[in-house]
Amino acid sequence: MRTNLLFSVLLLSLAACQPQADTTTEGTGPAAAKTTQTAEAHEEAPVDLVELTPDQLRIGGVELGQVEYRNLSPRLQVNGRLAVPAQSQVNITALQGGFVRSLPLLPGQPVRKGQLLARIENPDLIQLQQDYAENRSRLTYLETEFARQQELSRENVSALKVLQQTTADLNGTRARVAGLAKRIQLVGLSPQAALNGRFSANYAVTAPVSGVVTNVPATAGQYVQPADVIAQVTSNQGLYAELTVFEKDLPKIEEGQRVTIRLTNEAGKERTGRITYINRAIDADRSVRVVARLDQPDGRLVPNTFLKASLDLGDSRLTALPEGAIVSAEGKDYIFIQTEEKIPGGPEHAEGEAETPSTDLDHPSGGGERAQAGPHQAGPHQAGPHQAGPHQAGQAAITFRRVEVRRGVTEEGFSQVVLPTGFNPENTRVVVKGAYAVLSQLNVSSGEEEGHGH
Repeated sequence: MRTNLLFSVLLLSLAACQPQADTTTEGTGPAAAKTTQTAEAHEEAPVDLVELTPDQLRIGGVELGQVEYRNLSPRLQVNGRLAVPAQSQVNITALQGGFVRSLPLLPGQPVRKGQLLARIENPDLIQLQQDYAENRSRLTYLETEFARQQELSRENVSALKVLQQTTADLNGTRARVAGLAKRIQLVGLSPQAALNGRFSANYAVTAPVSGVVTNVPATAGQYVQPADVIAQVTSNQGLYAELTVFEKDLPKIEEGQRVTIRLTNEAGKERTGRITYINRAIDADRSVRVVARLDQPDGRLVPNTFLKASLDLGDSRLTALPEGAIVSAEGKDYIFIQTEEKIPGGPEHAEGEAETPSTDLDHPSGGGERAQAGPHQAGPHQAGPHQAGPHQAGQAAITFRRVEVRRGVTEEGFSQVVLPTGFNPENTRVVVKGAYAVLSQLNVSSGEEEGHGH
C-alpha cells in the first residue's frame, strides 16, 4: 500500500513538470532565437548613423568638404553703460548770493550753451557797481596827478616822496578797479554801464555747456548762496562706453582694441569704437572699468544707457566650418562626417532578401507572398515619398555619423568648431552644406526604426 502511494506521487510530479518543459522547448526554437537577435540588434543600433543615397544627397543639396583653418577673431562679451566725463556733468550755482527771481527750467529740457537758466537779484550788486565807478574816477585823477608829479620831480620842484606816494596810490587804484570790473563781468553785468550810472541788482545765470537739464532743486523766490545748486545740466559731449571687464579677462584686452557695441534700446543696431583707457583699480566684485570711445558720436544718445559689448581679441588660426555645416539639436551643436560604418541590421536584411529565392523555389506559393509583401514587411528599406531606400538597386548609399562639437566665434559665414579629441581634420570628409537635410533624414530614420520595433 505504501509503495503504491509513493508511485502515485511520483507520477503526479512528472505530470506537473511536463508543461514547463514544453514551454521551454517552444522558447528555444529557431524563431525565438531570431526574434531575440533582432531585438538585441535594434537596441544596439546607434542613433548617430544615417545612410543617404545619391538622389537624397542631390535633393537635399548636401555637399562634402573638410574642416578648414581660418583666421577668425575670438571675442569677449561684456556689459557696460554709456557715461559722460565729469566736465560734461555741470552743477549750476549762483556766483553771487541772492534771491531767485526767474527759473524757467524743467527736467529733461534741452538747453544751449549761453542760454538763460535763471535770474538772481542781489542788492549788494549796486554797491559793487558804485565802488567800481568811484574807483574808476579816482584812477583818472591819480593818472593825471602822477603825470604832474613826474614833471615837478624832473624840475626838482617837488619832493621825491610825493611822487612815490602818488605812484603807490595809482597802482593800488588800478588793481582795485580791475578787480571790481572782473567781478561785475562774472555776473554778466557791464562795467561801462556802471560808469554811465546804469546800475542793476539782477544778473543772469547762463548754461556753460549744451545739454539736458536733469534736475532743478531750486525754486523761484528762494535765497541761494554761491555754493547752492540751482540746476543740473548733463552734456553728451565726450560720451563714452564704460565697460565692466572681470579680473580674469584683463590679460586679453589692451588699448586700441576694436569694440562692437549694442545698446539695449537699439534692437539690432551696432556701433563701433576702440578701447582708450583701462582702469588699474579693481572693484570689490573683481571687475575693472574700461573706457571705449565711440567712432561716431551721436547727440541723441542718453547717458547711463545699458549696453552689451563684444571685444575683438585679434585674429587666430582656428578650425572652422561654414555655418551651414553646423546643426543644433537639443541644445547641442553637431556636424556630420562620412564614415565606412554600416548601420546594424542593414546588411543582414539585404542578405536575407538575397537568400529568399532559393527557399521560394521549393515553395512557389510562399515566393508569391514575399513578392507581395506589405509596407510593414518592407520595413525601413522600402522607398517612400520622402525617403529612397538606402539599398535601392543601382545606388550606393553613403553613411554619415553625427559628431558633437562646440561652436565658437562666427565671422564672414564661417564658425569656429572645437572638435572632439582624436578628430583628424585632414582625413575626414564633412558635410559642409545641407547638414540640416542630413539631420532631418536621421530623425526620420530613427522614427521609422522605433515604429517598426513596436
